[in-house]
Amino acid sequence: MKVAALDLGTNTFLLLVSEVEAGRVTKVLHDEARVVRLGQDVNQTRRFHPDALARANECLKDYSSIIRSYGVERVLGCATSAARDVENREALLKIGAENDIPIKIISGEREAELTFLGTIPDEMTTPIQIIDIGGGSTEFVLGDKSGIISRMSLDIGSVRLTEKFISRHPIPADELEQLRNAIRLGLEDLESLYNSVEMRPSEIPVIAVAGTATTLATIDQGLPFESERVHGYRLSIERLDYWIERMAAMTIEERQKLAGMEPKRADVIVTGAMILRQSAAKIGVQSLEVSVRGLRYGIARSL
Repeated sequence: MKVAALDLGTNTFLLLVSEVEAGRVTKVLHDEARVVRLGQDVNQTRRFHPDALARANECLKDYSSIIRSYGVERVLGCATSAARDVENREALLKIGAENDIPIKIISGEREAELTFLGTIPDEMTTPIQIIDIGGGSTEFVLGDKSGIISRMSLDIGSVRLTEKFISRHPIPADELEQLRNAIRLGLEDLESLYNSVEMRPSEIPVIAVAGTATTLATIDQGLPFESERVHGYRLSIERLDYWIERMAAMTIEERQKLAGMEPKRADVIVTGAMILRQSAAKIGVQSLEVSVRGLRYGIARSL
């Protein structure tokens, strides 16, 4: 069966067109991500900005054309943190309907479930934990071959915290410290994720998904993005510290010139990297694995 699965995030809209058999993605036909910045000013206004809706419409119009060209049988878009937070969420649903893309606004818990479903290998031998850093929130999922053990959605996202704490680039030292402290505070409840397991958090392999992790893996290699190079790449806390310090001292334009950088992500990448670094430290691991899969694969499998 051909399906189209869309991850409509706070920062990025992702489209996966694939063939699915017996609940597994057997062939990827089209995989694309575009920075839309749907969450523009959402943290302050609790409403979608008109410019953000215009960008969403432009992106979904293009995606709709791509979907039609493949003759898919089922289509579903899942909207996440920004859509959960706003008062005018129906505006996004209307844009989806006008472009023949049904959209569901999913809870943080459902987002975690689908992210787990999309990220896990077909054969699991040990428990794993997943970190999904989005623009508005970060999802943590712990599970094994029998399914999800526990999950948590925290309101620490790269766009949300950048808008709240960062006023200019290069980032002033005091703002970087405020950001670091806010993330540490936001992660305080993470320990409860492990209440149902006997293993220590640091003993459970960590997989990081979504744009922050894949972008950092790409720039750490200093090469253009290629799924085969990024999938399975290991990022260490040491390298995350290096990139946080280096990129915080850059202008947005300087970051955009880094090999492997997605230009539209350059203003929020330091915040995303800080969330990933502090999460790894909280869990107690020195490195984590990057995956190019995630929510859109889970949506595809669920279809």
